[in-house]
Amino acid sequence: MKEKPLISVIVPVYNVEKYIRECLDSIVNQTYKNLQIILVDDGSSDNSGKICDEFAKKDSRITVVHQENQGAGAAKNTGLELIEGEYFSIIDSDDYIDLSMYEKMVSLMKQYDSDIVQCLFKQVYVNKIIMRQYSTLKKSCTVLTRQKYLQHFLSDWKFAIFATKIFKTSLLGGVRFPVGRKIDDEFFTYKLVCNAKRIVNTTEPFYFYRMRKSSVMNNNAKNRLIYDRIDCFVERYEYVSSRFPKLRKTYYNKLSDSLLLYKSKLGTDDDKLKGLFFKYPYKRPSVITKIFNRFSRQKNYEPPIDTKNCLLFD
Repeated sequence: MKEKPLISVIVPVYNVEKYIRECLDSIVNQTYKNLQIILVDDGSSDNSGKICDEFAKKDSRITVVHQENQGAGAAKNTGLELIEGEYFSIIDSDDYIDLSMYEKMVSLMKQYDSDIVQCLFKQVYVNKIIMRQYSTLKKSCTVLTRQKYLQHFLSDWKFAIFATKIFKTSLLGGVRFPVGRKIDDEFFTYKLVCNAKRIVNTTEPFYFYRMRKSSVMNNNAKNRLIYDRIDCFVERYEYVSSRFPKLRKTYYNKLSDSLLLYKSKLGTDDDKLKGLFFKYPYKRPSVITKIFNRFSRQKNYEPPIDTKNCLLFD
């Protein structure tokens, strides 16, 4: 009997000793057994690394890499370099997955000859679990072309999540995660989608995303997050529109809408944002006031804008 394709599972690990056992138990006990499990301990200061080593001693499928702390993007990239499987998956170390996730998702991948399969997820709180739906996909199983997926991508943030997906390794090419960013899904997933021919979505919730209290960010950290998102939207527009010209207008509108939103957060004196608005001027003046009303929460708010030239700065 032919052996099932190998799935490489990457788990970036950093200071999650409270959750890592549940995560790893959900992976090693999968009904789908042909797994390469890559644990990248990114300089944890708690017992996370030791727990990874304990699991590796009990399961020969597990490889543990210990490295100095470089951030989530670097940890994932370390894992990507070690992939041996035909497929790969990345699981956050404080989350966990249904024991049948890989079995069922690989089956769908083969059934529909797809390059990516994505599932739904549940948000796990201390005292409750909430189902999260893809707002634009209602069928139990939906097959999308990459262009169609890229359209959905703009209207539903959940399409950018990498952890709810299994990818064919051949999609990777030289695509890697950015290092030093506060976000990384947004810089990564869409590039693999661009390399895919067919994506399958199932409405079964195989992924369990743990909702943890994050530390309060100071203004510098908040601004860094905003700048990361701005860079992502600009990079994504340039990348997608160059490969799929028919999507250029849609992605431009999303970019300019996003810049307009972040202007309300950063202000008119932000040099980076000001430069981008001159490079990517707003082209939909009829909806500008509506958008400003939405984000400013002020009725009849008049944006400081040259509507004739569609520029948001003097």
